[in-house]
Parts: sequence; C-alpha cells; structure tokens
Amino acid sequence: MLKLSLVSLAAAFAAIGLAASPATAQEKHEHAVESGHTESHDDHSHHEAELDGVRLLHAWTRATNAKTALVFVDIQNKSEKKVVLEGGETEIAKTVELVGFQLKDGEPDYVALPKMPVTAGGEVKLSPNGLALRLDGLTRQLHQGDEFQMEFRFDAGHVDMFVQVEAEGAMHHSHVGHTH
Repeated sequence: MLKLSLVSLAAAFAAIGLAASPATAQEKHEHAVESGHTESHDDHSHHEAELDGVRLLHAWTRATNAKTALVFVDIQNKSEKKVVLEGGETEIAKTVELVGFQLKDGEPDYVALPKMPVTAGGEVKLSPNGLALRLDGLTRQLHQGDEFQMEFRFDAGHVDMFVQVEAEGAMHHSHVGHTH
C-alpha cells in the first residue's frame, strides 16, 4: 500500500511548479463587508501585508519558551503570475525555513521543504499539521499577546508583516483586536 505524506505531496507539487495546500486550506476566510468585517484600516494593516498582488493574512505563532516556533499565514496570489515562497527572516531567530508536517514513527515531525510556488489566482495556507515557516534559534520566549516583525521572502520580493503570538496550544489565529 502506498502512503503519501503532506511532505512528499508538497515536494512533488513544488517540483512541477504547482501550488500545494493542505486540506485545511479549503476553509476560506472571507473578508467581505457583508460578513461583518468592521475593523479600521489601521487595525487591518497589522495583520495583512501585500506585494504586487500577493496578499498575506493573519501571520501567527504559538507561545513558547523553546528555541523553535512555527509561523502560520494565509497567502493569496491575486496576481497574474506564479510566485514562489522562499522562506523568511526575523531578528528574533537565527533561521527561518519552509517545513511540512509528517508523522515519523507515529510522532509529529516537521521536515524542511523546497521553495513553495503559489500559482496565479491560487492560495496556500500555512497551518498547524500542514505547511509552516519554522523559526530556529529563537533569541527570546514568545508570550501570548506578543507580536514581532518578520520578513516573508518571495522570488518577487520581500514582505514585512507582524506575527501575532497566540496561546501555547492554539490551532488557529484568534482574531483578537479585530472582528470578521
């Protein structure tokens, strides 16, 4: 019986230049006025960034006192060309790399992945038990309610954005400070 992990699927999609997103990416996050979106532009700019039609929404991580953390974000490519997520950078970690979740001997594990393409008009959701950006060599603890700035690197350029720190066991962005 052939077993495919998210990691092998992501690597396969990356190799052929298609956007890969885990099953949880089917959960669309709508930001339309009719859905009750009531935050001001100033509040919105804190959890959204854009570069040439590539929109990043709700970057977040979990509180931790470890030397490693995972960053999650929704990426929407509204441009007419494919872009490639190459990694990132932040002052609070030595390295930032793209990783994918897999079970190794029944235990959760994240392994390094190649660059991740996002097709024109496509989306990729970095989320727990899926794709993420791993921060290694954290220089400080991350406490719930904190935030820090991070640069997301794409082949088309770099996007700076604030990353919100959620509860230690969080499985999604809490939307604290804004409503949808």
